[in-house]
Amino acid sequence: MTKKRVLYILDHYPQISETYIENELRQLVGRYEIRVLALREPDMRYDNHFSFTRIKSKEHLAELARAFRPDVVHGHYTVVANALAFVARLLDRPFTLRSHSFDVVGPIEEKLDKYVPFLTDQRCLGILGFPFARPILARAGVPEERLHDCWPVVDYARFHDEGPNGKAIMNVGACIPKKNMEDYVRFGTLLPGRTSNLYPLGYQTQKIDALNREMGEPIVIKDSRQPEDMPAEYKKHEWLVYTASPAMRSVGWPMAVAEAQAAGVGVCMQNIRPDLAEYVCPGGYLFDRIEEAAEIVSQPFPEDRRQQGFAQARKSDVASHIELLERLWQAA
Repeated sequence: MTKKRVLYILDHYPQISETYIENELRQLVGRYEIRVLALREPDMRYDNHFSFTRIKSKEHLAELARAFRPDVVHGHYTVVANALAFVARLLDRPFTLRSHSFDVVGPIEEKLDKYVPFLTDQRCLGILGFPFARPILARAGVPEERLHDCWPVVDYARFHDEGPNGKAIMNVGACIPKKNMEDYVRFGTLLPGRTSNLYPLGYQTQKIDALNREMGEPIVIKDSRQPEDMPAEYKKHEWLVYTASPAMRSVGWPMAVAEAQAAGVGVCMQNIRPDLAEYVCPGGYLFDRIEEAAEIVSQPFPEDRRQQGFAQARKSDVASHIELLERLWQAA
């Protein structure tokens, strides 16, 4: 049987804080013939990534797309909708898109109407997104029948480990303002007897490092790790304290939450939106102030919550929900 040809158009691939794209690709390789095109350089790349070509211009994109002759075009983030629609129209092929958080919630909400004409193109088979994104995209003008709810793209099997965990506390993610890692440095001052590790991924890491030194180094800032090294790092910890900016309110459903829960780590996340209760709980906790987080994690992580965390993380298992994307492609 001839494999369906899928052309991926991505933004700054392979960005180390966006390994959900790699998780998706690994599920599809072998069943499809895939070509990956990237529009921009990443801030920090990871090593073991899929083969790709960096796009130099619109003409270059058109040339490569014509040469590959895809059956379907696919991308991540609403901000590449124009590129997807361009190729789809050029070749008269259908396209799909997986949205995330920064491209749907927060400041970009006021700019979504810029992308709606592409998302409502007749060649668009559908848009996968977190459940909280549905009303936002619908208000922007995307027909509800085009929207398909999907949880984060997590390699559950890679992180699932019900063995004992260490006693340290951690935070991890792209070091950008919406992640509010300044609060995590302050958190470290509240529990001086505990080891609080931060695994920052690029961007403003130097700024957080400077703040940590200024405050007497209450946390340990770790060097960046490759994605395949992170399961072992999670197992060193009892708790994940995931900070987020209450002012920006634009952190979505972080992969780190599901990865930590799959590894048996207790999750305590900043409560910036009501939808986070559906994602984090009942296997984890939400906090409004960093002092509340310190109080929660000063106690042992309850075993019943740990077991609920395994079940909660499994909802994000890409191996179980990749069929949502494949069903759209079958319609091509």
